[in-house]
Amino acid sequence: MRKVYGLFYNILPIKNVQTDDELYLLNDAEVALIKKRERTAIIAAAFFGAMGVVLLVIPQHLFPQFFPATNITLFGKTFALPLVFWIYSIVLVYIELLLLTLLNIWVAHEIAVATGFLNYSNKSAEHKRNLMLDIGLEKKNKQVLQYGIDPLQKANRQVILVWNLMFMLKATLSNFVFKLFIQRVFGRYIIQMVKDMAGIPIFAFWNAYGTHVILNKAKIIIMGQNFIEGISQSIYKVQPETHEFKTILYDTLQFIAISKRDFHENHFLLAKNLFALYNITAKDAHLLTDDYLDRVKSLEAKEKNIVLLLIITGFLLDGKISFREKQTIREMNRLGVFVETERNISKWAHDFLYGKGLDELLTKYLGEEYKANVA
Repeated sequence: MRKVYGLFYNILPIKNVQTDDELYLLNDAEVALIKKRERTAIIAAAFFGAMGVVLLVIPQHLFPQFFPATNITLFGKTFALPLVFWIYSIVLVYIELLLLTLLNIWVAHEIAVATGFLNYSNKSAEHKRNLMLDIGLEKKNKQVLQYGIDPLQKANRQVILVWNLMFMLKATLSNFVFKLFIQRVFGRYIIQMVKDMAGIPIFAFWNAYGTHVILNKAKIIIMGQNFIEGISQSIYKVQPETHEFKTILYDTLQFIAISKRDFHENHFLLAKNLFALYNITAKDAHLLTDDYLDRVKSLEAKEKNIVLLLIITGFLLDGKISFREKQTIREMNRLGVFVETERNISKWAHDFLYGKGLDELLTKYLGEEYKANVA
């Protein structure tokens, strides 16, 4: 199927838009185009969800003769199973997922064009094509593991698996609860078809929400490409390559990964750039020690600011501050590692997501040397 998605990506047109050279800074034209594409994508996703329910429910009620029960004998007992309906349902789900995936690829492509990440000359580049397809397919980038950095270090993998399964079933569970509520309220006075149709707003909402998440992810990854390379170079210019700094840098990248508990394209890119710049030798597995925050607290002011800048950057490079990260921020405040508030870091995450830039953050932690390099 990836070949099919690749062909779809290839035929998407590059439209002219007034862009600038800074991928993570959005001008008015870029913002306007992205917002227009966001509205179109969210409405389309909600429509797919609603139509999926309509096409599932109405035919079986209006044309029951096309959905006969199939008698199957097992262990001497005969069971009447709706096999035709099950096959029909699977086909509908497959079509809906196909349309949503194509929509996600289109969204990623349009945002990349709007920000200047894709243009006529570079659209066919393999790494850009693969990046757009991975965003649309919601594929996790696990290449950070090649550096010995594991976001799931010390995590309960069974709990994570259960949580992910629950998240995948969110629409179905919501629909079940909503239908149960309707049945309790209206009881036997509501007809079955109306009860089944109650799933329309549920699936429309979750499709719209899922596309909204993809939109934000696409923006964050695309704008992150240029920003991560820039911040990595800025840090390298102000911080010499020493054994001590390389050690705390390695630990910091693992600390960020554990805080996220997720594989993300931007975290991989950050690790890739810093490993290359500081010539860090990757381990098969890099374990974070329990005294990490104490070691950060005891660093000299210059190195400490750079490490704190990396931690904050790692927090916001997926566009949101998770509950786990908010707990980490409170813990760092309690230990006196830094005095940044959740509000400040959430503001920087918002600014980055909406293309307002992070000069305030970089200037605060890199100081006059950053201003001089920019100038």
